[in-house]
Amino acid sequence: MDALSLITAFGGGAFGAAIGGTNAFIFTGIFAICGSVAGMCGYGDVAGFVMGNIAFGSFFGPHIGFTGGVGAAAYAKKRGYMENGADTVTPLVKFNKPDILIVGGVVGVIGYLLKVLIVDNVFAGTVSKQLITDGPGIIVFCFAVVIRLVFGGKFRTGTGVLSKGSAFGNVIVIGLTYGIVTAGIFASCANASGDVAGFCATYGGYFHTLMFGLAAVGLLIAVAGHPYYAHHHIMIITAEATVQSMPHVGYNPMTAFAIGVVFGIITAILFDLGANVFNSGTDSHIDPPAFSIFIMTFVVNAVFPAM
Repeated sequence: MDALSLITAFGGGAFGAAIGGTNAFIFTGIFAICGSVAGMCGYGDVAGFVMGNIAFGSFFGPHIGFTGGVGAAAYAKKRGYMENGADTVTPLVKFNKPDILIVGGVVGVIGYLLKVLIVDNVFAGTVSKQLITDGPGIIVFCFAVVIRLVFGGKFRTGTGVLSKGSAFGNVIVIGLTYGIVTAGIFASCANASGDVAGFCATYGGYFHTLMFGLAAVGLLIAVAGHPYYAHHHIMIITAEATVQSMPHVGYNPMTAFAIGVVFGIITAILFDLGANVFNSGTDSHIDPPAFSIFIMTFVVNAVFPAM
């Protein structure tokens, strides 16, 4: 554990609270795209710096910046500063309450510690290649549950389990179509390259973070006040399943494509489950995408461990 990174996480959490958790997450997406493109172009050191320290590190790592905003918003509601504790868009600096930012900073520090002390030692391939999950994802979800309980919210604020009727149909179609475009772009390019294994080796390691970043930046549409279906969970899991299944299916692009699409649909359903069960009220925000990402990352690595 690096002491300076730990201290920086306090600033990252406070910064996330100041600008709003969702806005911090959009910056995660921007730097994830930059780092992924750098890696695909052969600049591994640049990619490691940008993604390891900025996009997924002590600055904009979702377990630090976004979760700092989530915790600070729940605290702000508890103190009566705001009505909607699940609001992760409003920059909390507007209230001129330094205690809100301090809470965000403390949450950022805890998020950093959870990743370094627990996730990196248990769920990062250190125990088994089949016991790997998304570090920020599992922390964002689990810590949000703790935040809700600490600040007095009900653990479950909804009554439904899954969406019904056309709304659930929309979930399936989104999972299908977003899965198709994500898996399809990688599988088709790999197929056209003439060297599928080589293509996967060059671009596969960064494809999931590139797709994740693109979807995260799309949240600008939601922040602007327009309807937007968050889908970074679908794209990152579809990408991971497509790429990681390739060597297990003999580098057959069509088979890997089909696997990726199936995983995208399942991930969309899990998101809907999480949204209905955990996040249909205003006590605080428990992130449905993080819920589906950490579960499905476990599944991808259990079924298609890295080779």
